[in-house]
Parts: sequence; structure tokens; C-alpha cells
Amino acid sequence: MSNAKEPWFVAERSEALAGLLLTSRKDVRVRHERKEDGRTEFLVEIGAEGELSTRIFVVQVKGTLASDPAEWMRDVPQLFPTHGVPPYLPSCVVVVNVRDNKAFYAWVAEPVAGANSAKLEFHEKGDFHPLDATAVDGIVDRVKEWYQALAKLLAPV
Repeated sequence: MSNAKEPWFVAERSEALAGLLLTSRKDVRVRHERKEDGRTEFLVEIGAEGELSTRIFVVQVKGTLASDPAEWMRDVPQLFPTHGVPPYLPSCVVVVNVRDNKAFYAWVAEPVAGANSAKLEFHEKGDFHPLDATAVDGIVDRVKEWYQALAKLLAPV
């Protein structure tokens, strides 16, 4: 989410870097939508190349020029729903510092898969971690495991 003080390129660069990191995997496709308030949301599909997938998750992207997390964290809480309808898909927030091209992520609706369960844990504030190719692998693997557990619950064999 960009605020009015940020230069125009912050949203575009943050969107590009987040998309580049997420699509470092061949089984991931990103569709994006820029909101009127400058916020960008990605709908991320996990599946075979060229195939339509129903395994999706949401990524909200916020760009910043600040390298100090305490500074950009002031704008982040509004990305975590504290009232209203929670997301029904796995969802996370990605913050990209466009000065040094560093990205961080935190779960909003974290997928948790168990032997006989598939649930989303909702977070009201972010526990941010560096976003790199290894972190993307972890995010995608967790979402895939959640969908596999959900499929077992919805259509038991």
C-alpha cells in the first residue's frame, strides 16, 4: 500500500520485485490488481504450467522507501483485518523496501494443515521474515499442504 507521500515508482517497483520473487518457482503464476488507494493485491496460483488452478492464495504488497522496519510498520497494521469478514484463503503481506530491494513477509491468514484438519490462523499484526527464494518455497509448500489436507476433509477417500 503506498501513501500519498511516496513517489509513483514505489508501488510499481514493489509489485515487480514481489512478483519476481513469487514466480521464481515454475509452478506459480501471479495475477495482480492495483487498488484505487495504490495498494496491490496478487492472486497467486499454484499448479502445473498453463493449467488453471484452484489452489490459490492472496498476497498484499506494500512498497516503502524506509529501511527501518519501525517506520514502515506504522502503515502495515491496516493490512491485517481486525473486524469484518476475515479472508477465506491463505493470505500474507509482503513489504518491499525499494531502495535496497529487500522484501519481508508475514501471514494474515496462515494455513495450518494437520492429519485431520485444515485451518487458517488469523493474525492481527505481522511477524515479518525476510522473503527470498527459500521463503517462497516454504510459503508455497504450506499452502499446498493446506489444500491437500482440505481436500481430504471435503472428499474423504
